[in-house]
Amino acid sequence: MTDLFSDREWFALVAHPGRQQVVKAELERQRYRVFLPMCRKQRRHAGKVEVVLRPLFDRYLFVGCHTEQPFHPITNTRGVAFLVRSASGIPCRVPPAALREVKRRCDADGGAVDLVPGARVARWQPDQPLRVLDGPFRDFIGLFAGGDGETARILLDLFGRPTIAKVDAQSLEPVQP
Repeated sequence: MTDLFSDREWFALVAHPGRQQVVKAELERQRYRVFLPMCRKQRRHAGKVEVVLRPLFDRYLFVGCHTEQPFHPITNTRGVAFLVRSASGIPCRVPPAALREVKRRCDADGGAVDLVPGARVARWQPDQPLRVLDGPFRDFIGLFAGGDGETARILLDLFGRPTIAKVDAQSLEPVQP
């Protein structure tokens, strides 16, 4: 399986505040592979509510290197505060499986993790099959029956009877055909 995270060692680094996009561009220019997961958030400013795109992890981004690529250019890149290291000073590796899971969540939400209340529920269609990810109904598949923003109502087959259950919208994902 070849993907963004294959064939590289991945490390977390911390950027100076507000500089993640600059660091990403600079590292890519130096031919490093970079992963900067994004999220949609609701922001209140000047009495208005707007949805903004922000990095999912404040100040953190991930860089993939081949074993022959040195760390010196990474740590000296404009906007990089430091590379995350262990107590002994060795750069900490980030498991590719963890990064794949974050990317899967970003892709499922249309490129950025959706943290806007009610945004997930608004995207689902009536009778759309959804899988429950957490809680007592984990791995159950039900049909979307509506929602109020934070929670969704799904129709589950429990003990041979159709039953409406209220589930946290963040605990649901569409079933892929």
